Amino acid sequence: MKRLGFILGLGLVANFSVAQDWKDYQVPANAGKGNVWELQADISDDFNYQFDAVTEKTTFADKWTNFYHNHWDGPGTTYWKYNHVSVDGSDLLLKASRWYQSSESAPMSPWPNKMGKPEAGINAGCITSTKTVQYPVFVEAAVSVANITLASDVWLLSSDDWQEIDIIECYGGADNGNAYFAEFIHLSHHSFERSDDIIDYQPRDRNSWWARSDVDSWGEYCWNNGDRKYVRVGVNWISPFHFEYYVDGELVRVLYHKAFATKIGNTWYYTYPSMTNGDLDMDGGYQKVTQYATSSAYSFETLEAASSISTTSVIDPYNHQGGSGMNKAMDIIINVESQDWHVDANRTPTDADLLDDAKNTMKVDWIRVYKPVEGTGINDVESQGISVYPNPNSGRFTIRFPKEVENQTVYIYTVQGRQVFAGVISGNQHEVVLNTQNKGVFFLRLNYNGKSLQKKLMII
Repeated sequence: MKRLGFILGLGLVANFSVAQDWKDYQVPANAGKGNVWELQADISDDFNYQFDAVTEKTTFADKWTNFYHNHWDGPGTTYWKYNHVSVDGSDLLLKASRWYQSSESAPMSPWPNKMGKPEAGINAGCITSTKTVQYPVFVEAAVSVANITLASDVWLLSSDDWQEIDIIECYGGADNGNAYFAEFIHLSHHSFERSDDIIDYQPRDRNSWWARSDVDSWGEYCWNNGDRKYVRVGVNWISPFHFEYYVDGELVRVLYHKAFATKIGNTWYYTYPSMTNGDLDMDGGYQKVTQYATSSAYSFETLEAASSISTTSVIDPYNHQGGSGMNKAMDIIINVESQDWHVDANRTPTDADLLDDAKNTMKVDWIRVYKPVEGTGINDVESQGISVYPNPNSGRFTIRFPKEVENQTVYIYTVQGRQVFAGVISGNQHEVVLNTQNKGVFFLRLNYNGKSLQKKLMII
């Protein structure tokens, strides 16, 4: 019998698994009444492995493909390339470089000389998840944006390209006339109509461009003189008409049916849009909104009240989705790109920028995905022939499976729903020793034979 020892508390140590890089960060979103968050290990990734850049389309870690989710190779002057994706044992690396048709690497673009700028093309990295996510779900990534005049993106996109939720879209570098946009993280989504011409709605209110007082350039902030910093950005996709955005664990923006709530400084602003003759009202290039209220703390009730008096959807005002909102399963996509509206304004990297390793690489430390599941009513482990004994116990107990398991993930939660451990075990019987001063109730949870299982642990 194997003995598994681990310590529960703010710092967690395990001798049978590697704890994920995000273990010290509590999921900031609320899982909902009676629910707890359950990690989706098959799509979450801490990138603590090696994947060298290759010149062919490849699936790595059984979770990612080193290209976009169809044959399109990027917007504006972007050319996504297989060999601009790698993992260095700690981070996902997505690089950018100058595109030259004469020495183009795979895949060869079917659209060479994009935007009529053969000397301004950008090779860049892009990956797509092999599995999809769908509401209700929380997705969060720790990102160090590239310090260059390009977009560093983590986003969700349906397979038909009609629905998109952007987790982070950030034009990090302040050079080449981009100082204004480098201050912001764009928190947005897109509803597309693709029957004939492509029609794209996204919220364009000023508050969708989110800034923080201590950051003048997200590229410089993340570059940090070579000691890279990361910003955590997450989306809690609650329903087709309700999602929340979190930056470094703080709720900063919420969209709900027909109204926005955005935190600017220490104040929450509740606003809603309007339309005239079927078109969104605009103000100086931004979507016009009416302020309903302000508050010092977020209030869903206030947002709900603003939505109730609004007549214009903030999710899909042109009804491209036929009233369904953002409801489709979506791929996770992470990439660097050169967008046409920036290129048109001459906000594009120089050759020197693209050769500079201080600027040309986006890094992702980890990405995690959680689903809310019922905190009660989950099948007990005994329903699948798994024994956990003795219970109650003084911090030492045994897990016995009815047959050998391999790479079985086991989770432990507090009664508040905070995950304090995720580890992988193999075999059929394991003694667990909890070295903790924290007595009380914990929950052992695992997925086994396609079922979510739970055991209440009483440590006395």
